[in-house]
Amino acid sequence: MYYEEPYRKRTKNPRTGRRRRSFGGWLIGLCLRLIALLLALFVLGAGLLYALPVSLFMVEPEGVELSLADNLPDSRANILLLGLDALRESRQRSDTMVVASVGYGVLKLTSALRDTLVDIPGYGTGKLNAAYARGGAELVMRTLNETYSLNIMHYLAVDFTALVSVVDAIGGVEVPVTEAEADLINRTMDGDRARFEPLGYSAPALSQSGENIHLNGVQALYFARIRKLDDDFQRTRRQRALLSAMLKKIRGSLWNPAMLVRLGKALAGSVDTNMSVVQLLSLGEKALLAGAPETQRLPVDGSYTDDGSSLRIDDRQKNADAFRAFVYD
Repeated sequence: MYYEEPYRKRTKNPRTGRRRRSFGGWLIGLCLRLIALLLALFVLGAGLLYALPVSLFMVEPEGVELSLADNLPDSRANILLLGLDALRESRQRSDTMVVASVGYGVLKLTSALRDTLVDIPGYGTGKLNAAYARGGAELVMRTLNETYSLNIMHYLAVDFTALVSVVDAIGGVEVPVTEAEADLINRTMDGDRARFEPLGYSAPALSQSGENIHLNGVQALYFARIRKLDDDFQRTRRQRALLSAMLKKIRGSLWNPAMLVRLGKALAGSVDTNMSVVQLLSLGEKALLAGAPETQRLPVDGSYTDDGSSLRIDDRQKNADAFRAFVYD
């Protein structure tokens, strides 16, 4: 008689399961080690860049006359930050001029008032903001160096349309905005919507004022450009406040790789500079790790005459001394 062999459930080979689990664990371990290695290399690279002395970058570019002052210490790199008026149909003028003085644990911002009458080399007397249209960033650096006895040899220029992209890339900024400033921002944006909306930028009206008002890129642009409300002194104060807020936002988001990628895309192709990648990374790292910046403006009080439309410097030495004390002491 034929008896069918009872059905036997096939069991997994324990060795095969262990091999699979062993391979999966090995792969995860390998990935974790690679991530740890990349992080270690990143930290090492950041540390090496930060350790590079500022004096290493204090080398005058060849083929350019900058009229550098030779009596200033090399413990600070004085970098000219230029905001260009891209809304003009004629040649661009430098609407914002800020000297960023960077060192170990030090970041100081000095605004140069655009309506100051200066001697523009090769062009005679004119307002400071006209120097860029006549000779680019190099002429602005030389004019500032001769006017205030400075040693600026590096610059970073960005137009105001790029500022919108940068502020949006970092998620906006928080700055103090008065009721009068908010009202003027809203009215100016309403009149300019045909310019920026076709570019894909949005500009909702500000609904409040106060100490920490969130601004997106377009709103921040019009905040920085306010002038009719008061004068160039307050205009440069707002620009320094915006720059400080941007640095604070970036400093607080360095852990966020998505923000860094967005910021890199916003800056790529929109920044004009004579600094190398190593200089940008090293000095930029020092600036970000320096904490909240101190600020001042040139010319300083008691050194100029204001006729209502321009400033005429009466005491150049007072300004040179004030800059040296502010940046180096």
